[in-house]
Amino acid sequence: MPAAPKPTAPAPRERWFQPRRSGFQWEQEGLDHLRGLMPKTEPFRAWATFQFTAASGRVNECDVLIAVPGGLYLLELKGHPGRVVNHGDTWQFHGDRLRTLRNPLHLTDLKAKELKGQLERAARTLGMSPKDVPFIKPAVFLHDPGLVSELDEFQRTAVYGRNDGASGLPKIWDDLLGRPPERESWRITPVVSQRLERLMQRIGISHSTAHLRFGDDWKLEPRALDAGPGWEDRLAVRDDGLVQESGRVRIYLAGAAASEEQRAKVDRAARREYQVLQGINHRGIVQAVQIREHQGGPAILFRHRESDLRLDAYLDAYGGHLTPGQRLDLVRQLAEAVRYAHNRSLYHRALAARSVYVSAREDGSAPVLRIADWQTAARDFETTLHRSLGDTPLDGGLIADTAQVYLAPETNQEFADPVDLDVFGLGSLTYLLLTGRPPADRRSALLERLQSDGGLHPYAVSDSVSAALDALVFRATAADVRDRLASVDEFLGLLGAAETDAAAPEPSAGPAADPLTVQPGQPLDGTWSVVRVLGTGATARALLVRRGASEDGEQPLRVFKVALDQEKDARLLAEAKALKEVGGGHIVKLLAEPRELAGHAVLEIEYAGGFRAEDDREPVSLGSRLRDQGPLGYDQLERFGNDLFEALDTLAARGVRHRDIKPDNLGLFKRSDGSWQLMLFDFSLADAPDQDVHAGTRGYLDPFLGGAGRSRYDDHAEWYAAAVTLHEMASGERPVWGDGQGDPRMVSDTAPHVSAELFPQALSEGLKAFFERALHRDVEQRYDSLRQLQEAWRQVFRKADAARPATTPATVGLSADDLEDAREQAAAAAGLRTPLAAAGLSPRAVSVAEGLKAHTVEELLDIPPHYISRARGAGNAIRKELNRRHRQWTQALRRKAAVKKSVAPLEPDAPEEVLESIDTLAARLTPPEGKRRTRPRSDVVRATLQLPGVLEAGEPLEPWPAQSLIAKALGISQPTVSQNQQAAVEKWAALPWLGRIRDELVAILTDRDRVSTAEELAAELRARHGAGTADPAEAQAKALAVVRAAVETEMRKRDDDRPGAESADAGEAPPRFAVQRRGGRVVIALEDQPGADDPTPAELADHAAALGEQAADLAGRDPLPGRATVLRELRAIPTPEGMAPLADTRLVELAASMAGSVAVSPRLELFPLSLGLARALRISQAPAGVRPETGITTADLLARIRARFPGLAVPAETTYVELAEALVEAGFPLSYDPDRRRFFPRAQDGNGSRLNLSSSMLTSTSSLYAAAQGRIAEGQDPREVLSARLTEARRRGGFLALTLKGAELPGVADALAERFGATAVPLNALFLDALKGLAEEQSVRWQALLKADAKFTATGTLSAALASYTRLAAERVRERVLDLAERSGPRAVLLAHEAGLIARYWEAGGRELLATLQQSARRPADTPHGLWLLLPVEDPRATPTLDGRTVEVVDRATEWEVLDGLFVKSLRMDGAPS
Repeated sequence: MPAAPKPTAPAPRERWFQPRRSGFQWEQEGLDHLRGLMPKTEPFRAWATFQFTAASGRVNECDVLIAVPGGLYLLELKGHPGRVVNHGDTWQFHGDRLRTLRNPLHLTDLKAKELKGQLERAARTLGMSPKDVPFIKPAVFLHDPGLVSELDEFQRTAVYGRNDGASGLPKIWDDLLGRPPERESWRITPVVSQRLERLMQRIGISHSTAHLRFGDDWKLEPRALDAGPGWEDRLAVRDDGLVQESGRVRIYLAGAAASEEQRAKVDRAARREYQVLQGINHRGIVQAVQIREHQGGPAILFRHRESDLRLDAYLDAYGGHLTPGQRLDLVRQLAEAVRYAHNRSLYHRALAARSVYVSAREDGSAPVLRIADWQTAARDFETTLHRSLGDTPLDGGLIADTAQVYLAPETNQEFADPVDLDVFGLGSLTYLLLTGRPPADRRSALLERLQSDGGLHPYAVSDSVSAALDALVFRATAADVRDRLASVDEFLGLLGAAETDAAAPEPSAGPAADPLTVQPGQPLDGTWSVVRVLGTGATARALLVRRGASEDGEQPLRVFKVALDQEKDARLLAEAKALKEVGGGHIVKLLAEPRELAGHAVLEIEYAGGFRAEDDREPVSLGSRLRDQGPLGYDQLERFGNDLFEALDTLAARGVRHRDIKPDNLGLFKRSDGSWQLMLFDFSLADAPDQDVHAGTRGYLDPFLGGAGRSRYDDHAEWYAAAVTLHEMASGERPVWGDGQGDPRMVSDTAPHVSAELFPQALSEGLKAFFERALHRDVEQRYDSLRQLQEAWRQVFRKADAARPATTPATVGLSADDLEDAREQAAAAAGLRTPLAAAGLSPRAVSVAEGLKAHTVEELLDIPPHYISRARGAGNAIRKELNRRHRQWTQALRRKAAVKKSVAPLEPDAPEEVLESIDTLAARLTPPEGKRRTRPRSDVVRATLQLPGVLEAGEPLEPWPAQSLIAKALGISQPTVSQNQQAAVEKWAALPWLGRIRDELVAILTDRDRVSTAEELAAELRARHGAGTADPAEAQAKALAVVRAAVETEMRKRDDDRPGAESADAGEAPPRFAVQRRGGRVVIALEDQPGADDPTPAELADHAAALGEQAADLAGRDPLPGRATVLRELRAIPTPEGMAPLADTRLVELAASMAGSVAVSPRLELFPLSLGLARALRISQAPAGVRPETGITTADLLARIRARFPGLAVPAETTYVELAEALVEAGFPLSYDPDRRRFFPRAQDGNGSRLNLSSSMLTSTSSLYAAAQGRIAEGQDPREVLSARLTEARRRGGFLALTLKGAELPGVADALAERFGATAVPLNALFLDALKGLAEEQSVRWQALLKADAKFTATGTLSAALASYTRLAAERVRERVLDLAERSGPRAVLLAHEAGLIARYWEAGGRELLATLQQSARRPADTPHGLWLLLPVEDPRATPTLDGRTVEVVDRATEWEVLDGLFVKSLRMDGAPS
């Protein structure tokens, strides 16, 4: 029998979990050191070189997680040799080479927290308590044996060295892992250690490296380079063997359990960062190489070097070695990169130190900055792809906490102005670069400093900062956006002046300065000195230089273009080659052969600004001119357009293409005689291969390149860019394909939307046709050649110049021998109210006059002649023409006319010979109050004539009301109305003065080709007789009453001719008027003469009605059609046989009057009277040309609009807040000064101008919020601040909870509704009405419902029967509220109040009712536009509640306002009767 086996000792349990050795020898040495120190007994365990995926989706690489009795530690190992020192939290290892990194404790702590979270989730899955998962403490282990630590006391925290080393650091085992726990709750027992092993297995730690691949060619570093909210960065190395290259991969993290909405948000942020950087090529902006899926989420590869540092880390490490000049150079690098981005409609919106990388040599010299982190960017692509990516509010969730101390105070506002945000960020980074310190330690401290000081002052912490630089930073970081620098161009202008002041004098002899770092005022070499740094682009730095003093006097300026590095030399040499071939004329010349200066290739080029003084700050480029002053006038547009064609012709003759034609590459060259021409420059893309169809600037690049049949860049693409540039010159805007948000290739339109309403009026139709063909999507439909394109351009101006003046009734029948004779006749016949387009001026002169805000002869005469002599964009001949007509009309219309004295209104029984004004005429028509049996009855006469105050109650009737309407309004029969009207007419017929009025109306109708609307006749009568009342509407009503009385009196003759009627006068002539009604309009026409071929009154009325229909169509178009289109389409309507053609002015006036709600501008355009304020500002350009020293009042600005659009429904009580809002939407950078009560343009000290952003993006900066913030900072009235916020909320729409103390509730709802134009909705009343209606329908006694409700009060239990009623009632209330919103209009805001029953029946329909209304208001496409809920509470600043029920508020910043006592008091005072 075999012997029983002897028991053996159990196999030792594994406690060090490391499936395979580390691939890095230095790391494995540190792990071996730890393993040798760790006992092989309970509770010791360690997991080495593992990874896990956190709930955020982040893949975390961990070195060692070790469990010891003293606790659970996550260790980060670093084996760099040598000596370690720190500058802030930036560490530098000085050993075999210099290594720089951030303190790794921060990322280790993030890993520890995410690991604990995963372990807690695993514990729940296994039925354990998450509380049993021990705290994980992070630490850093520097394990090189020879390391010497010089870390300061702050950076030594949680950093340890070898147990046998002499680094000067605490020992890893003796001072950390071998010590007892700091807290007993942190102790690791054997049971806890064994449980940890199960949990680590459960969370699925692994050693996979799949996540360390980016595509097939790139390998990622195991350690994250950086991490932020929702993303992490890893270094990448190309390992396909083709080329040695490094990069940085940003991995966007949505989280393992993320919702579809969260994943979409992350994907959108990634796409935004990638898309906005496409087409951006500047050394100061990171380059996004590719985007692809990575581990289920998006990731982007950027160009990056391993040695690149964040700006704050670079300054920590090398800031002490930077000279003041080098610091200024870094500031300029940043500013030029931001300007480059802004010129391409790209805005960062969250500039901070962590958003900037620095590439430098190993010793920190020659630093080059690059702006990164564009996931928060906005970009207006206009005519290009993915515009919607930039039309988003700034997502604060994508901004790291450490960036907050650099961001503008208004950053959290919805749709804050991106230019303002970037200017502030630029200023705060300048503060960091000049002082070496961030603006503040935390966000709250920054806001406190801005509130107390109004901006940042770097001299407060650094004595080396000059006054000019301190002022620059202060103005860039002004807390009030109205005081902040308006653009990066201004920032650069002030920086240039500060650089000149700070430039150290250097001897003229000696080695050449580095042209990449030289400052203004410093010499380049013994010959040239720098006047100004013009900017840095993708390939070169441009310097404006002049030759040193010489006997010849002042030398002309020229430009040195310096290659940024040797790789860019080839691009500069190619540009030099192109300039040798084409330079001269309208293209800048190469003035010398390319040469080398201080090791850099340099081109010496003619200055595109021409012969200017060094301190000249006028715009140098056409782009700056357009952004600053708006579109070009008629004359300049023709001259500069021809200049561009001359340049294109020169290029075509030599077979060269520019590849980047745009206004920013066209200089305003000032000739020696003071005249101007365009000069094309920047040929850096001239050698781009034709296969590269993406080279150029988006918005000017032909979007149809790369499609079928157009795989290479061609001449049509070059001409497309030129056409876009011409369009921008003519309108100040680029054309837009479709809605501007989609891919133009996916749009069905054959041509883009062109801004015809912004073109010079005389050119509008011709330019529209020109651009629609030049920009056609199909090149086969475009112009065939450059010559054909140029000829079409010139033909537009030739045709406009040859156009005869619009005809007026005074000139319609005149014959003229030639154009000049026609203009002289029109000028001689002009009156004060004649539009300039019909007054005999040339189209060029009309354009210049309109630039001076004159649209009629009278408005031109109000302008002093010396203003005309200084008019912009006017040649000498045009100025002479305007002044000649000015003298002619002054003599003819002003000096010979005597002003009539106004006649005060008289009593009805005043003597007839003095009855003259409309007021007295109307008063004479109304009989005195008498008995009802007295004929004619006073009330019938007043109702017939529709005199002001006609009815005691109710709305006024329509003008010229019919008998049936009068009878209904007065509550009498129609025969009674007829009898009283006949009696009134008989009395009127006896008035001699009314006979004269009838004759006068006949004369007016004769002048107007026999047909007119009643309103037109009333307006003419009022103009002839004057009115004592100041109210135009009241005066018009009285004049219309006189017209009706005269017409009805004349028409009585026709009634007398009826069989059986008594003739008043057998010898009296037949009636001369006929009244026709067409489409709600009353038409008065002269009767045709017996035997004549004249059209009948009915035919005239039909023609007028057809004109009105066409006018309504024309006025409703976008853009507004120009004069030529209006006249052409109106004249296309067939005229009755025998009718003479109407004068141009009369044709348009009659059509507008018949259309109703349509008016005529002095340019003979038709526009809707409901034209929005923002659109009126944009079309009229009323805010353009406001002088910074004088500004403009609200009244004057509105007067300019009314001059351009007479009769426009712009209320005189329009507030500055509403006007400021419209100005922002229209794209005009005017801000309101409440102290001076005027609008002012932004102050401009630099050589540039504020960018004119498109409305799709700028609608979003709320000038109301800006004004409110400024008032808070200045300690001004908080009531106005709250009022501004409520006004903004009303415009924005959506849901808004309004909390106030219950004692202050009475009267607030009505006062709020009145002040902010809301509709008050008492929900309790609606709810009770709905319940009563249900009770009646179901034949249930109301008392039964009340009894059930009383039982609910007593017991707290709602019966099923009552609950069914309340749910149905809530549904009916919802329908009634939404119906009320529909009837109140598309922009209606409902103010819900008295809502206690909603809370009472919260669980039985109340909650659903409120939630449904809230969601309807929050959806832009639904009604109501806005829903405000008034909530009386005990504590208004506590969470909004409705009788104890919490009211859902999605965003406290935009969906909740507290109405404090002061504001409520002001509401009541405003609503109190005066």
